[in-house]
Amino acid sequence: MSGASGGAEPSLTFDGSRIVIGRGGGSDVRLPDPSVSTRHATIRATGSDYAIVDEASTNGTWVGGVRLNPQSPRAVKSGDLVRVGRVWLELVIGQKTATPDLGLATRDLAFALVQRAMDAVGDDTVAKVRVAEGPDIGEEIRLSEEGRAYVIGRAETCDLPLADADSSREHAVVARRGGQILLRDMSSRNGVYLGESKLAPDRDVVWRAPTMARIGITVLALDEPVSAALAELEAAADEAMRADDIPASPVREPDPDPVAPSAPASSSTRGPSSTRGPASVTPGSLAGTAPIAEIAADTSQMTRIARPRKGWTMTDVLVVTLAVGVIAASIAGLVWVLR
Repeated sequence: MSGASGGAEPSLTFDGSRIVIGRGGGSDVRLPDPSVSTRHATIRATGSDYAIVDEASTNGTWVGGVRLNPQSPRAVKSGDLVRVGRVWLELVIGQKTATPDLGLATRDLAFALVQRAMDAVGDDTVAKVRVAEGPDIGEEIRLSEEGRAYVIGRAETCDLPLADADSSREHAVVARRGGQILLRDMSSRNGVYLGESKLAPDRDVVWRAPTMARIGITVLALDEPVSAALAELEAAADEAMRADDIPASPVREPDPDPVAPSAPASSSTRGPSSTRGPASVTPGSLAGTAPIAEIAADTSQMTRIARPRKGWTMTDVLVVTLAVGVIAASIAGLVWVLR
């Protein structure tokens, strides 16, 4: 997923008939805001029509200014504004290529939102590898650079040099990619153990706390502040919103060249080869009207949910596209929780 932590809009595209929106790790659209219930709402497809259903959430699901009754489907169309807790979503009809590895992309999105909130309050968000046992106990490396390979071993040139005679000169590599930490054995003499499992040489393996890694007699711990905060948020009870905590509806500027999603397709325009994509939503085209914290000054992009026009076959259906820039109220809620 590109742009999860800034820059280009992050996007998720689903190919399926039901999409779960919620705070829980099992959600398809994972929004780590305490006002969003673990399983808050679902979007369901029937043929070429779509409906949203509130799953008995604590703070409700709203379409326009109307709160939905739990378990009562409400038809939605392109341009509808939906609120789950304090998070606003905009529904847009369109077609895109499905996102590969949606589970990873969904986690990276939630990770990026929590990291942004933690950065705003000055919390340390950098993952670290720390020596928990062995001759170099207490030494650590900060995995500050995305994608960089940090080398651990006996050589002085390593990013984390070890005084462990059982370690190879360049024993292992650790790298951070999105919300994942990857560990690799560099064909070392004595191998790398992650928990009780010995790693295959020269193959990246996901490393998650609190599992420890072992190199010779050295035991390495992984500290992931953002992952720990995300897990805490997802396990917490729902935060009941107060009346003065409800964000105002966003304001959308007119689209100078709008897509007409409800127009029937003729034989000359039917099908993906001649169908236009979703109406573009660029930074600044949507803005929250409620007072916001400084951290949210550049969060005018909103979640987009896209579906194809009528007349496409189900193989053409890319049910939901999410370009997620959660608006100010959501980020401000996370900031309040993480203070």
